[in-house]
Amino acid sequence: MTMTRFLISTLLLSLAFAGAVPLAAQPAPRPDTEFCAKMRATDPGGICSPRGEYVTVEKVYLPDGRIIVRSTGD
Repeated sequence: MTMTRFLISTLLLSLAFAGAVPLAAQPAPRPDTEFCAKMRATDPGGICSPRGEYVTVEKVYLPDGRIIVRSTGD
């Protein structure tokens, strides 16, 4: 009887751990700040980076007003 209890407890613990791993492995959601929303309205199609920058295929818009052209780095 105790061996059965041990096996059931082990099975339940392993199932609980297996369910917790995918939750921990999910990436953090990207912030959607007012700055990103404003930039999305003027240049749609970009994403808001975790650092709060608005990134498009061609440019990176920084919150301090600078714009970096990705092809040249300027």
